[in-house]
Amino acid sequence: MNISAQSGGGLRAPQRTPLVIEGATPALGQASQAVKYGDVVFISGQLPIDPRTNKLVENEIGAQTEACIQSLQKICDFLSGALSNIVKMTIYIVAMEDLPGMEKVYKQYFSYQPPARTIVGVARLPMNARIQMDAIIYPPPREKAGSAF
Repeated sequence: MNISAQSGGGLRAPQRTPLVIEGATPALGQASQAVKYGDVVFISGQLPIDPRTNKLVENEIGAQTEACIQSLQKICDFLSGALSNIVKMTIYIVAMEDLPGMEKVYKQYFSYQPPARTIVGVARLPMNARIQMDAIIYPPPREKAGSAF
């Protein structure tokens, strides 16, 4: 954690900045798509939504996994990073029988040094999706003036 001393001798926590990323899954309810805190970005759950229609992609675990990862990719691109900058993922899945299909797509993106990962079986997801993914990313530092955050 990046905590610095203030002029008064106390400690100051890093700035918390909500992010809005066009083309990524929109946040549902009272949530931010992502929040930058210090040098780390916490990404809300990405549902398998087609950004052109704002509807779920077909009801097949491979297609839904691909859509979630593509949404994470858009966020990584926004941060001038890559999927390889993801350090932790949580995957919520409705049917554990879908794990082999999910893994088949997942390993295409995360075959080399994959992030730490937790898989959680759930009874139901928003919009009746079969899968949802959230992530923690440590993106490379932005060096451009006028960056998004």
